[in-house]
Amino acid sequence: MLVARRAATAVLVGVLGFGSFAAAGPSAPAAPTANCAAVALGSHGPAVQTLQRAVGATPDGDFGPLTQKAVTSWQAAHKVKATGVVDAATWKALPVADAVAACRQQVKGSGVTSTCTTLTRNDTGPAVAVLQNAIRATGPKIVVDAQYGDQTRAAVVALQTARKLPASGVVDAATWAALGLTGTPACMLAAAPAAVVTPAPPADAAAQAAIRAQVTKLAAALPSAPGTTTSPVAQQAVAFAKAQTGKPYKWGATGPASYDCSGLVLAAYRAAGITTPRVAADQYGTGVSVPLDKAQAGDLLFYAGDVAKPATIYHVVIYLGAGKIIDAPYTGAFVGARSLWTKDLLPVAWRPVASLALPTKPGATGWTVAQLQQALDRHGAKLAVDGGYGAATLSAVKAWQQAHKLAANGVVDVTTWLTLG
Repeated sequence: MLVARRAATAVLVGVLGFGSFAAAGPSAPAAPTANCAAVALGSHGPAVQTLQRAVGATPDGDFGPLTQKAVTSWQAAHKVKATGVVDAATWKALPVADAVAACRQQVKGSGVTSTCTTLTRNDTGPAVAVLQNAIRATGPKIVVDAQYGDQTRAAVVALQTARKLPASGVVDAATWAALGLTGTPACMLAAAPAAVVTPAPPADAAAQAAIRAQVTKLAAALPSAPGTTTSPVAQQAVAFAKAQTGKPYKWGATGPASYDCSGLVLAAYRAAGITTPRVAADQYGTGVSVPLDKAQAGDLLFYAGDVAKPATIYHVVIYLGAGKIIDAPYTGAFVGARSLWTKDLLPVAWRPVASLALPTKPGATGWTVAQLQQALDRHGAKLAVDGGYGAATLSAVKAWQQAHKLAANGVVDVTTWLTLG
């Protein structure tokens, strides 16, 4: 897929011979420009990630305030009206490869304009190139030149005939759908409005309201507090999570190619030698709880459908400090850092490293030893996870330390612990 995409892009750039649709200059023939849908704040998906790379924003797939700022700066630098929106003028000014790649990728969210590009003879622009690439993928080897000429029209008519559509040569919503491009900036169709159902207020509505008010107050203090951690273990977990930036959300995934929310937490803390439960609701309670306004980097924050009932937790994030979090949010989005939001947030943070008692040595018992045994087992030790630092655990620790060129004394300090990830 990647090779084919690069080949198609090379054909397009080679034929056009310039870096952006705006760069053709006064010699370019005057023709209607076929634009892709406007993409703005509130959008998410692969198309956003491509656009972020083009404008120099963090490619996390979420069009948030930082991406809006990057778009505005890029527009100003390229003499495009600085709207902060990837609008018609911006699509035209983008480099060809970036515009075509983004216009053909999936995108969702409230920031995408609901419109479906209609293409006819003599249209030009990124949407035409998207069409031509899509037709080439079905067989006909038409030239990808971003201009809707006779060759492209003939291929469209043939496609429409084969798919039993009106053979008009006009590319409409049905033609885009036949090419599998509905839901891209080339063709964003508005969804039918859902029936509005007003649910009855929950029995604990008053309790929830009080908790939500408390969360709002506590969270207000976070952006101005650095929230740094002195724990090397927490720092290692955070570093792992940050290194996953840009990887897609996938339900049930624990890496390395993709993650869901709790899968990212599981993998990040395993990389720091700590084993957490698999799902978000079970991860609540890992370590020691602290008030939300005392959260530090590496702490876990949770979201629940009913904030008075932790059993209804549906999402977990890793706190980064200064009002920022990192998470794998939902289908179509990507792992990345973003500002903390407070809707459905619970008023406590859980600190997994708070229960870690280091150094630990032979004769010790408890949670730290059980974590040590689980970490060693992930590396093939085959220990019984009983929380007791006995002879078998000592032997496994010494072997591990020796293999990692550490003092093989059986004492597990921070240096030894950080090798267990």
